[in-house]
Amino acid sequence: MRKTFKFILVLFLLNNMISTNIFSQSEWEYNAAIYGWLAGINGEIGIANQEGQFDASLSDLLKNLKFTAGGHFEARNPSVSLITDIFFVGLGNDADIEHTTISDSTYTKTRTVNLDEWIIEGAVGYRITKEFEMILAGRYYSLNTELLIEDDLKGSEGLSWGDIFVGARYLTRFGDDWYAMARADVGFGGSSLALFGTLGMGYEFSDLFSLALTYRVLSLDYETGSGVEYFKYSASMHGFGIGAVFSF
Repeated sequence: MRKTFKFILVLFLLNNMISTNIFSQSEWEYNAAIYGWLAGINGEIGIANQEGQFDASLSDLLKNLKFTAGGHFEARNPSVSLITDIFFVGLGNDADIEHTTISDSTYTKTRTVNLDEWIIEGAVGYRITKEFEMILAGRYYSLNTELLIEDDLKGSEGLSWGDIFVGARYLTRFGDDWYAMARADVGFGGSSLALFGTLGMGYEFSDLFSLALTYRVLSLDYETGSGVEYFKYSASMHGFGIGAVFSF
């Protein structure tokens, strides 16, 4: 939690310094959004040399989703964009892994994987044109995972790391009240490879308020340690999200 607080504080101070001292003469526009991301997840989680497939599709969310919420803030002027995004998802998944017949009786063992994940992003975009910009982003991940077979806890781990991303974003308006966005990033750092992509469309009900529908993908490949210190997270989160956006 202390690392998370420091990370958020650095992002806040950096954004404040840039917007106040360097670009104070520019005209700024601000967007703040609250959103939910209906993210399915598939991949592999390994804890202390115990590995298990994790697969929770969109149709499984009512059973597997414990909680999800996100917040997004963006400030931009004709030259730059400053972005902060915070997202939390809690998932749990059960699966049958073994069937044993003893004296004509069948026993089924159940494997459970629980995952709580924070994703925090700070990004700076340089606007090459009114609609297209290059982006440099940092993402911080904090994961708590546990792997159980029946009621036996085989491993649990809380871990955090960060990645640096480079990418691009395209924003455009069409019609009187519609807008669309596409973004793609590739990153390295704590992860051996990280990929992020999003497509979205929104409708403005007024100058203040709009609704946006997006599809997002975040793929991470992270592995560290050995033996009891072993931890692996190789997974992709993907799905639709909807947000309430306030502009001022």
